[in-house]
Amino acid sequence: MKDHVDVYFHSQQPYSHVKEEDISRYDSGRLDFPNTYFDPEKAHALYNQYHEQYVLADEEGVDGIMTNEHHSAFWNMKPSANLDAAVICKITHKVKIAILGNILPISDPVRMAEELAMLDCYSGGRLVSGFVRGGAVETLVAGLDPTENRERFEEAHDLIMQCWTKPGPFRWEGKYYHRRIVNPWVLPIQKPHPPIWFPGGSSPESVMWAANRGYTYVNLGALMDLTLELKQIYIDTAHQAGFNPGPEHFGYQLRAVVADTDEKAQEIGRGFLWNVEHRMRGPAEHNDPPGYQSRVASELNRRRAGGPARRMTYEDLQEVGAIVVGSPDTVIKKLANTVEQLNPGYLILIGSDGSIAHKDVMRSIELLGREVIPALHEIKLQAYDSPNL
Repeated sequence: MKDHVDVYFHSQQPYSHVKEEDISRYDSGRLDFPNTYFDPEKAHALYNQYHEQYVLADEEGVDGIMTNEHHSAFWNMKPSANLDAAVICKITHKVKIAILGNILPISDPVRMAEELAMLDCYSGGRLVSGFVRGGAVETLVAGLDPTENRERFEEAHDLIMQCWTKPGPFRWEGKYYHRRIVNPWVLPIQKPHPPIWFPGGSSPESVMWAANRGYTYVNLGALMDLTLELKQIYIDTAHQAGFNPGPEHFGYQLRAVVADTDEKAQEIGRGFLWNVEHRMRGPAEHNDPPGYQSRVASELNRRRAGGPARRMTYEDLQEVGAIVVGSPDTVIKKLANTVEQLNPGYLILIGSDGSIAHKDVMRSIELLGREVIPALHEIKLQAYDSPNL
């Protein structure tokens, strides 16, 4: 069992040159926001800043770096998580590299298995492979039927697992994927495969799917009461599946920034709202089209911080712990409270997002690595079979 929480740094890599007046002219912040606002030269400079943040996180003792993938999103310039992970492999030396994650329903599973195996070889076995269904927008821009998303995800996952664990060549004939010959040459260092993480925000089906396979479930910012309910679903499902879960099976993501003073951190942290306020803008059919998720999941999604029915203020988001800002002492207290409530093996901190300046992110990483993370490592995690959990 893990005895302390591991802290991961995550950058959304926003294209921060988009202005409020630009976004407000369009109904959606994604599907109908024109890419004519994108300047490759400005993106070049931003990408290099984000890579500098990765280097510093590795040097300052952050446990891991998480990267992800989005499409048609000005607030996340990473249409390929694997490309970003490849950069992280070569500019860092110690951190775990968590991809959270690759969007399987829109991907070629065999190519995905090969690319992830390459990354594990590049990094010397530092890869954590996260798989996601992707947001509804990813399904729509790929031209797929939203009702097929979960089935495509599950079949792609199964084929990737076969690529990593079954000697080739072999044949695959599924509902969505047909391969007469499957024989990937490159295989991962970690055996039988890299650790698998599966994130979710509110769907109990996702929790149960992860628990039935013994994968780590990472909650993406649900409110505390809902997160605890989902965690209990994981524990109950795991017991039914025949194993006792521990902190290594659960993670939690939130936004966090550290500054030298509480006042400075409060000022900086308002930059998070640039993303929070715009990423879900648009018609309901863009973010939750019919058939994309179950009715139960759609209803529970309303209980997420900043969800469609809960537009919270900056102060509200801090009150519920979705945004944590402050001096090192303040952040230690707030994150310690989160760790003590959830007992997670992994804490994913979105520390570079919205309109937060590069220099402020770099200082935040320094303070995280030097003061906050060592303090969090001192908190002893408990077994999940404890009556209080």
